[in-house]
Amino acid sequence: MIPNRRFILNNICVFVIIIFFGSCNEKKGTTVYKKPLNEKFDAVCTWLNDNNNFYKENYYSVFYEYYNRKIKEKKFKDAAQAMEFVSLISSGYASFDETFLKEVLSFSKNYKDKVPPINSTFVYTFQGDYYSDKGDFEKAIANYIKNTSIDIVDYKSCYKKGDAYRTISWCYNSLGKQKLALENNHKAHDCFKQTDRTNILEGIYANYAHIYMAMDDCDKAVENVDIAIKYAKLEKRNNLFTHLFNKINYYDHCKKFDKMYPLIDSTYQAFNKSGIKDTSIKVSLSVYYIHRLFAEDKLVESKKILDELKPEVEALNSSITNQEYAVVSAFYEVQKHDGIKDIKLIKNSIPHFLELRNFPKARDCYALLLEDALARKDYKEALDYRVDFEAVKDSIGNMEMTDKVMELSAKYETEKKEQQIEIQKKSILNKNTTIALLISFLIGLIFIVIAVTLKQKQKKLKLEKHNVQLYTKQLLEKTEEERKRIASDLHDSVSHELLSLKNSIEQKTDTTDKKIDAIINDIRSISRNLHPIMFDKVGLKASINQMVERAQSINDFMVTADVDYITVLPSSIELQIYRIIQEGLSNIIKYANAVAAKITVTENKNHIIIEIKDNGKGFDVNETLNNNNSFGLHNIIERSRAIGGEAKIVSGKKGTIITIEIKKN
Repeated sequence: MIPNRRFILNNICVFVIIIFFGSCNEKKGTTVYKKPLNEKFDAVCTWLNDNNNFYKENYYSVFYEYYNRKIKEKKFKDAAQAMEFVSLISSGYASFDETFLKEVLSFSKNYKDKVPPINSTFVYTFQGDYYSDKGDFEKAIANYIKNTSIDIVDYKSCYKKGDAYRTISWCYNSLGKQKLALENNHKAHDCFKQTDRTNILEGIYANYAHIYMAMDDCDKAVENVDIAIKYAKLEKRNNLFTHLFNKINYYDHCKKFDKMYPLIDSTYQAFNKSGIKDTSIKVSLSVYYIHRLFAEDKLVESKKILDELKPEVEALNSSITNQEYAVVSAFYEVQKHDGIKDIKLIKNSIPHFLELRNFPKARDCYALLLEDALARKDYKEALDYRVDFEAVKDSIGNMEMTDKVMELSAKYETEKKEQQIEIQKKSILNKNTTIALLISFLIGLIFIVIAVTLKQKQKKLKLEKHNVQLYTKQLLEKTEEERKRIASDLHDSVSHELLSLKNSIEQKTDTTDKKIDAIINDIRSISRNLHPIMFDKVGLKASINQMVERAQSINDFMVTADVDYITVLPSSIELQIYRIIQEGLSNIIKYANAVAAKITVTENKNHIIIEIKDNGKGFDVNETLNNNNSFGLHNIIERSRAIGGEAKIVSGKKGTIITIEIKKN
């Protein structure tokens, strides 16, 4: 059994498609959620959402008056919106007012279910931020994680879910669980990528920087914080200084002091010129700047900055900011040899720094306590601090050694990976070459199969066309033979009998003679139409001229013929040419309303060209050919094909031209 050729071709095509798509990576489209344009809020909400108003004395009083009024009016959604704005700005400045926290918890208990879930996510976000600021990251995660169950349906839900993953990542990083931190940051990145606001990726890259720093990968940390800085600059966001502070921190951690000191100076000066009111970042930058002043023995300037910061730190009341301020103040007091005033806060700060693996800060605290104990001549306490100081110093040394080991390990792994990549490249190249050759072979095979199929199809069509043409030609020839026989019978038999009858009638009258003559003329006309008399003897040219003369004499119509025909074709083909001209002339007489017509027959080396032209009213060729009453035109077309020719019909308001080209051979 021979397989079907189309079946083989289809299977080859499917095989090639499978190979092609198998060698490509699938790309999935991602929905992009657009941030709503010009989201409008009432005047009070707009005022509460302005960072510049947060440090105004009436900020919270404006909020409580508005919030309580909306609760009384049962406009819970408006109340929730105002509370969300205040919670976001409070968290942003690391300022957690206990009264406001109680109000948030009260809203959660009494009104949270009265608003859509997307409008109450701030409840968990603010509580998470609160516990995060206190260093209780497990409780913070327990709150943040509740917002990860949001279904993404629009920009807001996409953003809030991404932000939940981002803050969870930050907490895991603070807990020293960098793997979980990276996993959640990746999830946040995937959420934010689905929005049209690429600037929100700023926080993601800042998070990546923190995680890589905790993994002691300084280069990756700086690389990612630089991306965050780029986004912050594009959007002119206040977070720019937070990212710059983090970059200073990374340089400090990696002991890249040549890059750290210039960045401290430029960032501190730029922040003071910016006019931004953010106590937490101001204190963090000032701490680094004050240490620079200590190194230059500029204690007066240091004291001035510390005094300016004190009321702002107290107003902010953030545990992290309080610790930072206490430590740098203690350093100043040691530098002045005044003794540490708030020694309890310094002691309480050490566990926090150790938990964050900030060994340099913990070492500095022990150094402060050691100097203070020596100044007080408490040598036993000084010895304890010395032991702790050396332990932390050893931790720093171990960390540095770990960094070196990691660096060497990274170099080894890099070289190993490069070798593996090189091997994989060669393997992929060989694989791609094999696939390319296979695809080329299959494509070549397909083209061969297609070419053979098309050639056979063309051959079959050509044979069918030839058979149809031959059949039509034979049919026309048989028809002409039958016409010739009938015409001969009419002319030789019936006409002869009528003449004999005419001569034998005894009582002839003029009327009888006229009727018999009319019958004889009709029979002769029918005979000529069936088969032109003397055609086989006089040929095509003379027969055309006779046809034209007869048409002109019978009809009120001028017809001319210009026949330039020398070649002698077979009689059967010449007869078909005669019939074509006869049909064309008959159509002009019946339908064209023409005054004149012209028949032209010319020839060149390869063709005989026939043109039948009139000045009649014309017609729509396509419409007429599709009409059931266009037998005459179809007759011309089919007869032309039967003798190896092609008919073209052009008609317009000025008349019609039928052109037939017939091959000589």
